[in-house]
Amino acid sequence: MKDISKIILTAFLSCTLLLGGTTAMAQTRETAANTAAQSLFTKNDPTDIKNEPELSAISKRFIYNDINKQIKLNTAKQELLTLVVLTANNTPEDIPAHVEGALRAGATPEQIHESIFHCTPYVGLPKVKAALERVGQVMEMLKIKPCAPAGTTTDQTRHEAGLAVQRAIFGAENIDKMNASAPADQKHINDYLSANCFGDYYTRKVLDVKERELITFTAIVTLGGCEPQAKAHAAANISVGNSRQDLLDALTIALPYIGYPRTLNGLSCVNAIAPSK
Repeated sequence: MKDISKIILTAFLSCTLLLGGTTAMAQTRETAANTAAQSLFTKNDPTDIKNEPELSAISKRFIYNDINKQIKLNTAKQELLTLVVLTANNTPEDIPAHVEGALRAGATPEQIHESIFHCTPYVGLPKVKAALERVGQVMEMLKIKPCAPAGTTTDQTRHEAGLAVQRAIFGAENIDKMNASAPADQKHINDYLSANCFGDYYTRKVLDVKERELITFTAIVTLGGCEPQAKAHAAANISVGNSRQDLLDALTIALPYIGYPRTLNGLSCVNAIAPSK
């Protein structure tokens, strides 16, 4: 009888400890997530969903605990890439909260503006326009002056400047071969890539080429269905000095906003270029 009582007592204590440990783990995740979110947002936490406390809790703990612990990039860069994802996703309603978050994390107004500005040739003007309008509203509310122009080229220099950037990133032989082999009726697209995509955007001040390439990769992966370009820019990131970890960080940051299919497609592109050692 005593042995049976001991077995029952042991089982009870084991269950109690297990439940207590699970509760403590949940509280730890919740506490860590709340602390991280409160450091970024004074109000309007974007994971707070009206009348959806369960989804709000799952999202907050996943983004601000699980993902936060995984990312090696600093918080300011994480918020800047989140703004890129929101822009490419065409979800400007969450832009104001993350502008505040980026500022509180130490990003400058110029970095915020330029990170979104750089998305234009990849996600299209309307999405960038909607995002920058939200940025402007926040900056006006905070009495922050509009950013100064950051362009460095003229109508006369933009093509050659852009072509030089292309060659530096992708290799002169590759770019020259691509341009030389283009059919006559699509040569204008190649010219636009040099003059517009690279000449008008990559040559701008504020962000360096490593930052711009990581933004480009993040925006393309967010769009989905652009795996050839995602793979090319994964390679470009490695070429300019970003690491596999940087690319994985970008994918991990994007994951809650783009879902697993697009994230896994992006991961396949990274693995094809910079496989795990």
